[in-house]
Amino acid sequence: MKLQLMTGVALAAALFSAQAHAQDPSAAPAYGSMQLSSGFAPDPVSVGLRAGGAIDAAQASDMCWGYITHQPSYNLDFQAGNAFDLYLSAVSDVDTVLVVHQPDGSWSCNDDGDGIGLNSGVMIENPQSGTYNIWVGTYGSGVGYEPAMLHISELAFSTDNVYSRAPNAALAPEHGSANLRAGFRPDPRTFPVQAGGDVDLSRNTASCWGHADQAPDLWVDYEANDERRLYFSMESESDTTLMVEGPNGQMFCSDDEVGLNPGIRIDEPESGRYAVWAARYSDGADVPATVYVSETGYLGTVDTPPVFDYSLPSNYGSTELTAGFAPDPYNVSLQAGGDVPASEAVDASCRGYATTAPDYDVTYTAGDFDLYISATADRDATLIVNAPDGSWWCDDDSAGDLNPGLVFDNPQSGRYDIWVGTYSEGPAADATLHISELGWGSEFMPSPQLDFSLESNYGSVELTGGFTPDPYVVDLVAGGDIAAEEGADQTCRGYVTAQPDFELSFEPGMLDLYISALSDSDTTLVINDPSGNWVCNDDGSEGLNPGIHFEEPQAGVYDIWVGTYWEGEGAPAQLAISELGFLQPE
Repeated sequence: MKLQLMTGVALAAALFSAQAHAQDPSAAPAYGSMQLSSGFAPDPVSVGLRAGGAIDAAQASDMCWGYITHQPSYNLDFQAGNAFDLYLSAVSDVDTVLVVHQPDGSWSCNDDGDGIGLNSGVMIENPQSGTYNIWVGTYGSGVGYEPAMLHISELAFSTDNVYSRAPNAALAPEHGSANLRAGFRPDPRTFPVQAGGDVDLSRNTASCWGHADQAPDLWVDYEANDERRLYFSMESESDTTLMVEGPNGQMFCSDDEVGLNPGIRIDEPESGRYAVWAARYSDGADVPATVYVSETGYLGTVDTPPVFDYSLPSNYGSTELTAGFAPDPYNVSLQAGGDVPASEAVDASCRGYATTAPDYDVTYTAGDFDLYISATADRDATLIVNAPDGSWWCDDDSAGDLNPGLVFDNPQSGRYDIWVGTYSEGPAADATLHISELGWGSEFMPSPQLDFSLESNYGSVELTGGFTPDPYVVDLVAGGDIAAEEGADQTCRGYVTAQPDFELSFEPGMLDLYISALSDSDTTLVINDPSGNWVCNDDGSEGLNPGIHFEEPQAGVYDIWVGTYWEGEGAPAQLAISELGFLQPE
């Protein structure tokens, strides 16, 4: 297999254009279709899609410009009336073109519509009834596939581009405001709102999710007291999210803190204005919801002291072991972490965050051996154990490599309740609990390997040569704790997870296959190809971004890992699969 580590996008686009077929109105549209009758409401009807392609639009008509795809972007099945013309417009941050195949077989094209700048618009006087095949392209070649809005109207061209809209705390709130000071009564204060909107919060704030209005739903002007926390939460019958911008511009976001309801706790609130957005997790119509502002807890409940409760059933079960047990170590896979701080639930000598219930409990019959309880995890873990005599034991890094471990000399017989925590508050971490009479469980763990049989972290896709949109882009977090040169092949670099990040099932056409990653951090690529070979790259694309070029790609499954060159925390990245070239920074 020959790997070419850098090929220009323009060259790939030219090859695609030379080999591609002309526009085909009968092909399935890339972004769907719609039926409308004259007099439709709301007006305009707007569709989000991506503009661009590799085919010269002049193949449709000498009067057309720009670059589009083989199949239409969108189909409109229109029942015309007698009173209105039909306006089609395309809006994007790049220069767009429109190509329209009308029901009578004629073509209409436009680059810069009248009065709408570099956005394109086609006005059809006395429109016919039938199917309008619509292509949204880009004026220049090699631009890639850019977010765009297609607007269908009987009134005028539209220039609205929701992709460029961002939450704005300065806009007047949709559902009112409140002035509160620490100790306010009644507590909680409740505000009925409509959750949802057309602004995708994840496009503007990486740690937030959901869809909200551009303007906040509430303003809360708050006079703080150092002894009080501030809680924002929301309740709805739908899955909702919450975003709050504090007085200093800091963003707070939540999805499922209280069941499917969001909740934000601010431990040291500042005095000033808090802008609150009530969002719906998925796109769609707004839903009724209630926002709570409180100093006692989420949804107006009292904030109870944190506790570890060994009377509760253990999260991952229990076992009985007798001295001399086999196999040794006894291993349990679980998720480490939680929202209870060990320093408050036990005492200041304990570290980490765990769940209220134990993760596992062991009823142990002691013999002549010491008892070792330890854990290994993919991030810094901690250990909390309640022994048979009711005493608490805690550890952070005694088992080495940020792994916790406790050794009980002359152990008691009885029940050991065990919590595996994470050192810092955050998402749960994959971990293994080890119970042994020989030593730390990590001493008996096999060397970690990359395993393409495991489920991918960020999903999978089936693509066929000529796919659109191109590139196919996946947002993910690169990195892991396994050195690729040990887990895969000595030629590989970087740190990845055991499971693939993404799985591509590919049926090639006439073009090569490009797989690359784009990130602000130094990333790497590790791929297991359909023949089972390991193919790796560090800096094959532009800068510190990796890219692998498969000439005459095989059909089959490509398991893909995106790693970070240096061991440590993960890095936000984009994985790109293309037949045109490597994904380039904007």
